[in-house]
Amino acid sequence: MLGVWGLVNTPGQHNPEEEPREPVGSSESADATERRANPERPSNAPGASNGGQRTARGTEQFARDAAYRLRPVARRTTDRIVRWLRQVLAALATLTQRVVRRAAPYARRAHAWLVSAIEGVQRRIDPVARRVWQRLSPVIEPVRQRLAPTARRIRDEFQPRAAKLRARLPESSGRHRAQLRSRSVQLTAAVAAFGVLAILVGTAGPDTGERSTPAAHTVELRSPDQAQSDGSQSDQGGTEQDSNSGQDQAQARAENPDSDSAPEAKSSPSESAVDIPPNAHGIDVSNHNGPIQWNKVAASGEHYAFVLATDGGNFTNPMFDQQFNGAKNAGMLAGAYHFGRPTGSAVGQADRLLNTVGSTDDGKTLPPVLDLEVSPNGGGCYGKTSGQLHSWTQSFLDRVKSKTGQDAIVYASPSFWSSCMAGSQAFSENPLWLASYGVPQPSVFGGWDAYSFWQYTNKGSVPGITGPVDRNLFQGSGSDLLELTR
Repeated sequence: MLGVWGLVNTPGQHNPEEEPREPVGSSESADATERRANPERPSNAPGASNGGQRTARGTEQFARDAAYRLRPVARRTTDRIVRWLRQVLAALATLTQRVVRRAAPYARRAHAWLVSAIEGVQRRIDPVARRVWQRLSPVIEPVRQRLAPTARRIRDEFQPRAAKLRARLPESSGRHRAQLRSRSVQLTAAVAAFGVLAILVGTAGPDTGERSTPAAHTVELRSPDQAQSDGSQSDQGGTEQDSNSGQDQAQARAENPDSDSAPEAKSSPSESAVDIPPNAHGIDVSNHNGPIQWNKVAASGEHYAFVLATDGGNFTNPMFDQQFNGAKNAGMLAGAYHFGRPTGSAVGQADRLLNTVGSTDDGKTLPPVLDLEVSPNGGGCYGKTSGQLHSWTQSFLDRVKSKTGQDAIVYASPSFWSSCMAGSQAFSENPLWLASYGVPQPSVFGGWDAYSFWQYTNKGSVPGITGPVDRNLFQGSGSDLLELTR
């Protein structure tokens, strides 16, 4: 029994089997002890912290290597994308230019069609507006007479006050100065509105049909009462002739039918100036108008005529001498015009015009005219750029100047000048003959301050001419018109 109990390890009793195998004084390291306690850990593995650092360093190194290897690939890819984008942009630019070139003729035709449509609408509205004004003028006239003195007093009172207020405004700079100036302009505009109202009311009255615009030369206009008592209204243009002496001379020419064949003596400028009224009317003709009875034309109140002399590089009006000299023999001023075709030589065409007209020094010849219009063959600008047309026109005008010493007259319409000449302002020193139909006031273009002649209709009716004829209005006095002659 003692032996058995002696073999059994009772609780709390020392058991040598449970003691560590190493002696107490063993020199085994803590790492060895940890490996023995954790047999799954490799014997050469560092601590957990060292392993994480090595993993991070490895990942970082891998990223550097990958970036180094991918950098050339990324650069090549970027270069390819840039080259591709440049090619796409270049292709788009080329395509846009082609579209613009192909669409330009259609745009010009559409513009010309719109201009014609607008002018047609204006021609239709103009008679209605005249009739409305004729009906309203009896009502407006008494109101005008009553309001005119009041409007003038208001204008006279406010203008000095506005001037004093502008003088008191403090000087500033930058944005504040612009604001003050803007307010001053607004105040001045309000005062000017009263003045304009006074002028409109003061000048309102029955429609006489007379057209007046800023003159290219000094205009010596007579009063409306004198114009109404002296003038006679034309059937299509609605404009008046207001010279008693001109009517007397026209009547004398009508009573002498043989004056077409008998040349007249050259009249002095002072005598002719008396015969030609301000805003004188005239016509322009070509071979299409056929034979013309010039005495009847002169008797109707027309004072000058432009005659087609040449067209392009080949055509010459077969009736030029008859029409040109017939107008002069009837006591009218005459001028020759050339229908320009920029497909040929500008100098050659200018020489053809001057050779056809010949030498004139009779005081009845107006300066040569260059007629610029769209191509008769389908419209457009003869396939020329605005720069090419500019150079061609300059060569023609320079040739005329060198041969005659005169500045040739330029004939054009607003639509042609904007579409084919790009609004060039290089020819404003030459007199302008402007073509604009169905408008009460034409718009001046191309750097000109005003026009000299205005072709206001191509469907006029003049005694002595069969069918419609172009009619024109000169802006200036009789002396101004004679200053253009040679």
